[in-house]
Amino acid sequence: MTAQLEHWSVEAAKDYLQTVVVVDDQVAIDAHESANAPADDEVLNDVDELSVPAEGDAALAAHPAPTPIPMQPKSGEPAGLDGAALSEAFARYGLVCGYVRPTTSDQREELIQGTFDRLFIRSDVLVLDWSLNGDTGQTTTRLVLRLVESEEGKLGRLRLICIYTNDPDLYGIRDALGRSLREVGHKLDESEDSEGLGLIARDFRVSVLGKAGVSRAPLPAAAVVSEAELPDRIVREFALASHGILPGFALKSLSLLRDNAPTLLQRFHGDLDPAFVSHDLLAGEGKRFAIQLIAREIQSLLESTGASDMISRERIESWAKMRLSASSFVPKVQKKAAYKDIDAASVLELLAQDSPDISSLIDADGGQLKMKSTATVASLFTTPEHANSSEEELGRLSCFARDLHSGYSRESEPTLQLGTILVRADETSAAESVTEGLEHVDSKHEFWLCLQPLCDSERLDEPRAFPMIPLSEVDLGREFHFLALDHHEERRILASNAKLYDMRMPRFSPNGGERVVRAFKRGGYPCFTSDTGDTFMWIGELRPEHALRVSHKMGHLISRVGLDESEWLRKDGSNR
Repeated sequence: MTAQLEHWSVEAAKDYLQTVVVVDDQVAIDAHESANAPADDEVLNDVDELSVPAEGDAALAAHPAPTPIPMQPKSGEPAGLDGAALSEAFARYGLVCGYVRPTTSDQREELIQGTFDRLFIRSDVLVLDWSLNGDTGQTTTRLVLRLVESEEGKLGRLRLICIYTNDPDLYGIRDALGRSLREVGHKLDESEDSEGLGLIARDFRVSVLGKAGVSRAPLPAAAVVSEAELPDRIVREFALASHGILPGFALKSLSLLRDNAPTLLQRFHGDLDPAFVSHDLLAGEGKRFAIQLIAREIQSLLESTGASDMISRERIESWAKMRLSASSFVPKVQKKAAYKDIDAASVLELLAQDSPDISSLIDADGGQLKMKSTATVASLFTTPEHANSSEEELGRLSCFARDLHSGYSRESEPTLQLGTILVRADETSAAESVTEGLEHVDSKHEFWLCLQPLCDSERLDEPRAFPMIPLSEVDLGREFHFLALDHHEERRILASNAKLYDMRMPRFSPNGGERVVRAFKRGGYPCFTSDTGDTFMWIGELRPEHALRVSHKMGHLISRVGLDESEWLRKDGSNR
C-alpha cells in the first residue's frame, strides 16, 4: 500500500470505528484491583475438562475443539491488562472500550454457549486473549469460528478479530486458528508483513499480536504491541482489513450516516405519522413507500455531505501506482482473443488524462495500442482471471438489488414483482426438484423474468396472472443482459431476447392477509408455487431501472405498426 493510500485508509477507519470489546480473564477493570488475582473458580488446564456442546447445538457441534498449543507456565508472565488505562487510551481515539472477563469456568461456558454473541457482532473490533483460564485456545477458537460462520454469513459490524496474548508462540496460534477456519470452508491468506501476523479472508481479518514483556523467538517487529500502542494498532489493522477505493468509500458513507443520524431522525419526525397513516389507508400499502423515502433521503445525505470525495482521481492514481509497483506484474489488455502486454508508465499517463483515451496506451514493444474501445481494462491492474471475476461481480452488483448471495439476512422472504428472476426445471412440483435439476449441466432449465408492474403486484385480493418472459442462457462472449448466480454460486449468463409471443401468464394467489405473492422456503431456498402447481426458485431481483429497461423494450414491440405497402417503397424508402 502506498503511503497516501495507507493514510486515507487509516483516516477512513478512524472515522468509522466506534466500539471495541476486549475478552481477557486477566484484565484489571478497577484501578485498585490486581490484574493477576486468582480466578474465583479453579483454573482449567486439562483439555478434557472443556464443556461439551449441549445435544442439538449444531453450530457448536460443527466446531470441534482444536488441537491445543503448548504454552509456557504463567508464573513468568507479565501482569494482565490494565483495563482503566486501556479504556483511556481507546477514548483518546474516540473509541468506546468494553470488557468481558471470564474468570470462572461458568463464565467461560457462557462464552462457548453464545451468551455474548450479540455484543460481539455489534462491536467494530473484538480483542481476544488466546488462553482463557488456561485452556490453550479452546474457547477463543470456538468463539471465532461461530462469529465468522454465523447464519447466512451475517457478521454484523465485526470485520476485525485481534488475538492479543502473552503466549510466546504467535506463529503456532496463527497456524492452529488458520487450520480450524479452513476446515469449515474459509479461504485464507496468511500475512507476515510490516503489520505483523494475520489471517485474511474476504470478509474479515484475524490479527495475532503479542503482548509486550514476554520472551519469544524472533518475530516481525510489529507483531508485539504494548497496551499504550494497542489503540493505534487496532485502527491500522482495521484499515488493512478494509483498504481500497470502494471499501474506503463504503466506510466513509457509513461514517457519514452515523454522524448525521440525528438529522435523519429529525427528517422523519413523529408529526409525519398522521400523513403516513393516511397514505397507507388510501393506497393500501405503506411499506414500500417508507423504504423508498428512507433510501432516497440517504442518497441525498451522502451526496450533500461529499461521500464521493473518497473516489477522487488522486486516490485512483495512488491505488493504480500500488498495483503497478510489483516488479513481476505486467499490465495487459485483451485485444481480440489474446492479451497484449502494456507499458506500465503509459497506464499512469492514461490515468492522468482528463478524458482518458484507451488507444493512447503503449504496448511492451513501444507500439500504440490502437484500440477504439474495449469491454474491460481491469487486467491492467490484476491478472486476466481476476480481472474477469472482478468485472462480473461489479456487473452483478450494478444490476441486482439483491439475490441469493447478497449476504443480507432475509427475515421476510421476497415478493413476486417487477424484476424478479426465477428458475423452473422440467417437471417440477417441489423446490427439491428444482435444485436437483440445476445440479445437472445437461438438464433443461427455464429462467424467467417477471414484468408485472409494481402497482399490480400489491393489494391483491384474488389470484392474479403475472406476465413473465423467458431468459435464455448463452455463452459468455455472446450478447447477454444479466449475469446471475444460482444456488451454488455458479454463474448463469442470461439474455432477454424474448418476443411477445414468448410471454407466459402463470397465476399466483396472494399469501394470507398480506395481499402480495410472497416466497416461502422449500429445500432451503425461497420459492413461489403457481396455482397450477409449478414451482419457481427465486434467483434475485433486478434494480428497478434495469427491469424497466426490459419492460420498455417489450412495450416498444407492442407499439410496432404493421402495414401493407409497395415492397419497392419499403426497401428503397425510409420504412425498412
